[in-house]
Amino acid sequence: MPLPVLAMMLCTFCVGTAESVIAGILPDIADDVGVSLSAVGMLIGVYALVVVIAGPCLTALTARLPRAVLLPGMMGVFILGNVIAALAPGFGWLIVGRVVSALPHSTLIAVFVAAARDLAAAGRQAASGAKVTLGIGLATVVGVPTGTLLGDHWGWRATFWALAALSLLATLLLLRHTVPEPAPAQAPASHPRDSGGRRSFPLPLPMLGTAAVIVLGTGGVFALYTYASPYLTQAAGFGSSTVTVLLWLYGLGGIAGNLLGARAADRHLRTAVLATLAGAAAALLLLVLLADNAWAVAVLFCLLGAAYFATIPALNTQIVASAGPTSAAMALTVNNSAFCIGIALGSWLGGAILAHGHDVTLVPAGGAALTGAGLLLSAVTSRLLRSKSPTSDPHLPATV
Repeated sequence: MPLPVLAMMLCTFCVGTAESVIAGILPDIADDVGVSLSAVGMLIGVYALVVVIAGPCLTALTARLPRAVLLPGMMGVFILGNVIAALAPGFGWLIVGRVVSALPHSTLIAVFVAAARDLAAAGRQAASGAKVTLGIGLATVVGVPTGTLLGDHWGWRATFWALAALSLLATLLLLRHTVPEPAPAQAPASHPRDSGGRRSFPLPLPMLGTAAVIVLGTGGVFALYTYASPYLTQAAGFGSSTVTVLLWLYGLGGIAGNLLGARAADRHLRTAVLATLAGAAAALLLLVLLADNAWAVAVLFCLLGAAYFATIPALNTQIVASAGPTSAAMALTVNNSAFCIGIALGSWLGGAILAHGHDVTLVPAGGAALTGAGLLLSAVTSRLLRSKSPTSDPHLPATV
């Protein structure tokens, strides 16, 4: 792995860990700052809201900055947010810290992926970008459990201090290596104009369609993942200690799926998108039909992680391919916002199913329906992409 890509992957690992680790230290925070668990849960919702709303705005505002300035600067903001959280004298300052660390989230991941794609040889862009997003998978498998362990032994503030320190080291490594600037053809116009000469901000229909596919596909998986513990214990009959092992298997499957999905996307993008979404929908459906078979559930849970994480490089590539005059960084920022909206949608769907008194086994059924809808929409979006010339952007795979 090229050292600049490794540095960007480590930065993404820190960002991904910061987003999710809060769930593991919620009880400790609630006890220490004297607020309820539901109030501390706002730290998750606020972070996601800032990512979705501020991400595209910040990417647009910083589009003209050189990556050599933008990336260390954004990592500096991220580190500052974690330091504020670690030093927070009360719950209000903790929210401030989470908001500050969430501000650069989408811009960092989008520009890291775009830069990694620019470093790659022709036909290897998805694989190179996947090495960066591998940091998110590693955050699930390694970062979140480690951060939770630190919080259990040395207090929740130690988790934020560790994140700040590791992020600083990753940033210093990033500064030691050259990150490529976008090619002139990729440089975004500050005020694109339509055929009538009017200023506009183009968001092409295929790009919006791909974003909707991401929302639906992610929502379906997270309908189950959010309520994985009650499903695995109540429906499949696993003990609570085994749930942790199965979540690790899900993450390990995700790492493998991320790499395999990237290779597939480089070879045939349209097939990769459809196959990975179909795999996730099938796994969710089988988790309904085979819920009483513990061994089948264990295997399917791992396969679900592989299928879901395989969609990430495929959909990353497709949304860039469908971006038209929109910059790759902006397209990937919209992509990241779509993933966050999908996570929120899935959590709401799973909760709504349980709130209406339905059996927990129906949660993956709802997820399968949502991901299946994403699969159908993807087929339509892929047809729209066929009209795009594969040579219009030398950084896109020829199979678009």
